[in-house]
Amino acid sequence: MQVNGQTDGIKKSVLDALVLLYDVKVPKDQIFTEEMVSLLAEISSAINRELAVYIDRKGNVKDVRVGDSRTVSLYPADNRKKETGLSGIRCIHTHPGGSTALSELDISTLKQLRLDIIVAIGALNGKITGVSAAILDADLDKAEIYGPFKPMQPELHELAILAAERENKGREMNVIVQEGKERALLIGIETSKTPVISGVSEAEISMKELVELTKTAGAEVVEAIVQKRPIRDATYLVGKGKLKEIKQIVQTKDIDLIVFDEELSSSQIRNIEANTGVKVVDRTGLILDIFAGRAKSREGRVQVELAQLNYLLPKLSGQGTALSRLGGGIGTRGPGETQLETDRRHIRRRIDYLKTQLSEIKSQRQVVRREREKTQIPLVALVGYTNAGKSTLLNALCAAEVFVEDKLFATLDTTTRKLALDETTTVLLSDTVGFIRKLPHHLVDAFKATLEEAVLADLLIIVADAADPFAPDHIRVVDEILSELGASGKPSLVVWNKWDRVDADFRTPYFGDGREELNVSALTGKGLEDLKVAIKKVLEPQTEVVKLIIPITEGWVLPYLYENGTVNEVAYDENNAVAEVKIDKKCISRIRPFMMTQSVGKQAPGQNQNVGENGYDPSCKQ
Repeated sequence: MQVNGQTDGIKKSVLDALVLLYDVKVPKDQIFTEEMVSLLAEISSAINRELAVYIDRKGNVKDVRVGDSRTVSLYPADNRKKETGLSGIRCIHTHPGGSTALSELDISTLKQLRLDIIVAIGALNGKITGVSAAILDADLDKAEIYGPFKPMQPELHELAILAAERENKGREMNVIVQEGKERALLIGIETSKTPVISGVSEAEISMKELVELTKTAGAEVVEAIVQKRPIRDATYLVGKGKLKEIKQIVQTKDIDLIVFDEELSSSQIRNIEANTGVKVVDRTGLILDIFAGRAKSREGRVQVELAQLNYLLPKLSGQGTALSRLGGGIGTRGPGETQLETDRRHIRRRIDYLKTQLSEIKSQRQVVRREREKTQIPLVALVGYTNAGKSTLLNALCAAEVFVEDKLFATLDTTTRKLALDETTTVLLSDTVGFIRKLPHHLVDAFKATLEEAVLADLLIIVADAADPFAPDHIRVVDEILSELGASGKPSLVVWNKWDRVDADFRTPYFGDGREELNVSALTGKGLEDLKVAIKKVLEPQTEVVKLIIPITEGWVLPYLYENGTVNEVAYDENNAVAEVKIDKKCISRIRPFMMTQSVGKQAPGQNQNVGENGYDPSCKQ
């Protein structure tokens, strides 16, 4: 048995006293014992934190938790409400400061967990100021509030019996797990500066993406609202009137979670949660949560945790409900509550450690990359918007059997496979993490080790969903992110995937920037052979035929020519070798001192033999 929740900084003697509550047996005719609530009031006042005790109908204490000065810590996720009826659990919690009034968050907790009863104990200077309680009505829909009472007043303890009687006869009295999803309300903001894309506000496009992100995270989208206002409100992001409307929706539609299509400050999250009584997550937090749930490899987990901690660090100051999310669900996955509750110094130490781990991973990648460069096999990277079908395209081209799912960010870890373009040409094809508008900069920074596959690739294949009406804008977003990564100058092809889903009158958009555009279907195989031909065409080396006079003392030159080109002929005299070779232009710099062809300029053999070393391409074999 242990005390759960925010226990950092609490003396061991206090925790030991709270652990003893597990031994208390509450009589059937009482909600709690007088000794129990007296101890709770005394400790709660001393540590200025809220305490919560969960008790089943047999009078057994099931859980003891510590929250902050305002919030109820939730009972574990595997003991949540059942679809009908009450949970069979009562919550007894304290209000440091002496208030006995049940807050909106208390009422929300009563509804969310379908508690038999929730009781608030006012605690001030170690004494009980009063007791209030709430139970659900006969329809188990609205809360009925009673009190304040004195601790052992009979009318208070009769409420538990009244609550139990409101369930239909024959229902089980045990706690049953509910498999339901969190019910989410989505909020977006449109200002006068919000751009319009193809006649549609970017706020509306972004909101549609937020719907898919929320579903990917495992929640049910109940309603989505976009507020038009001149500027964003510094306190609530939305206006006060809209905030009241949101509170009503939360109460009437049993909302568990509010997701904002913006990045919120810690004070905004705290203010909105205090007014609505439910958990609040911003777009960045939601994306990080999805990444946390999908990261499988060591590299992926390190990158996600680093991104989450960098995101959380500036929000640690004064966090309320966000640091007491002990019930699980969206916004709580990843590095874990222990790291969320620790101090800034420990968080920074953890960030430094993760950066060291990423540096080691980067070094390992560089070793693999150098070995790959020696083989001179070109690297082709699949990049594009999330859920554009990059992994499906990799599977279709390489028979890779990479995990594929019709959800956003199904791929986080880079996968590289060999692709035979024809009998003589092979390339490495690499699948990368998908992009999205408003991609959190924390993620871009953390995933640079992974995204280097795109930066260092010989060719980028930008994959777009041809069936998506906003696909041209998706390519614009991808181009912007590639520019941020320093990969905008790379050779690239635009591949319109999912061609099997488009209408007959669909026309491929033409960007007019010199990039070749191809129509393919990774599902049916349409256009894949044309794609291979296009890849080979772009990667085909630009060669030049040159003649060289090579002194006999420079014994490394001929082997270098054989390694990196085709030697057409070679002749020898007493002091030199005269050779004609067809060689890739990028490998010419090292042999330039020996060249005698007019096209690149004559030089006397043996002069300036180190010229061009700094311009030497490392992909050329030495």
